[in-house]
Amino acid sequence: MQIHFTTAPSFAMARLRVLLADAQPLLRLGVAALIDAEPDMQVVAQAASAAELPTLCERHQPDIVSIDLSLLDPHPVEAIQQLRAMPGAPRVVVLTQRCSEEDVYRAMCAGASAYLLKDTAPEELLRCMRAVRGGGTFVPPPVAAKLAARLSGGVLSPREIQILEQVAAGHSNKLIGRAFGISDGTVKSHTKRIFSKLGVSNRTGAVATAVQRGLIAL
Repeated sequence: MQIHFTTAPSFAMARLRVLLADAQPLLRLGVAALIDAEPDMQVVAQAASAAELPTLCERHQPDIVSIDLSLLDPHPVEAIQQLRAMPGAPRVVVLTQRCSEEDVYRAMCAGASAYLLKDTAPEELLRCMRAVRGGGTFVPPPVAAKLAARLSGGVLSPREIQILEQVAAGHSNKLIGRAFGISDGTVKSHTKRIFSKLGVSNRTGAVATAVQRGLIAL
């Protein structure tokens, strides 16, 4: 299922103003050429780092900020929220190579209007821009599947994530308990809840699933 709402371009309307943010100059130039070739949209600025975004947004007042999620590390959620809170509230289109369940979920929850992968067809990118301009959301089927999987799974608490990171490092329940000042039994209870939420039966499965979902990194 593809989630999108497309509005037909109106040439009486002002051209859609897009700010491109990506560390790869060739990709920015390619996307800019694609957008600028359309009569109803234009690229008003380009950024190679997240640090440039506040100034460029203030100066050019874009309708949409298209951004690579990696550019927003280590705090992508906060960065998207800050963009949405800026004067003019530009809409955020994530254009990235990253597609873990957690990346998609966090970006959309933070306020992104669309989540596209960098292998997206040019025509789909343009449809996305027009849909977002019309107030819609655009999530292609492969990304929608990731989001659905994340929404259907259990949500790990911050403490459970911390314990899972310790498990991934190969630490025993005793060592994990010492690290957090809790008993071995409490650690065991946490790991059982983690297994249940992730739909696995052992530590190896928990780590593999968590990495695949983007909950932890090895």
